[in-house]
Amino acid sequence: MHFTPGDQILLLAGLHGDAARRSRIWAHPALARNRARLGDAGLVVDGRLSDPAGIAAARSLRHISLDDLIAEHLGGEDAV
Repeated sequence: MHFTPGDQILLLAGLHGDAARRSRIWAHPALARNRARLGDAGLVVDGRLSDPAGIAAARSLRHISLDDLIAEHLGGEDAV
């Protein structure tokens, strides 16, 4: 599966240790289609990464910085 920047943001946020920040990111309206797309692919279940598929997909993106993606595609950390 090819992950768009929005997909990547959600996947990396799913691994984030700060639950409040993760919730803000996952609730961002600009990522609604991405949430649905990842859910349809079985990578997100009940508002969290599925185990093992979603977690493995997110871990495969570790070379990308969540903060860099947010800054580039959502207008900065203040956006979430």
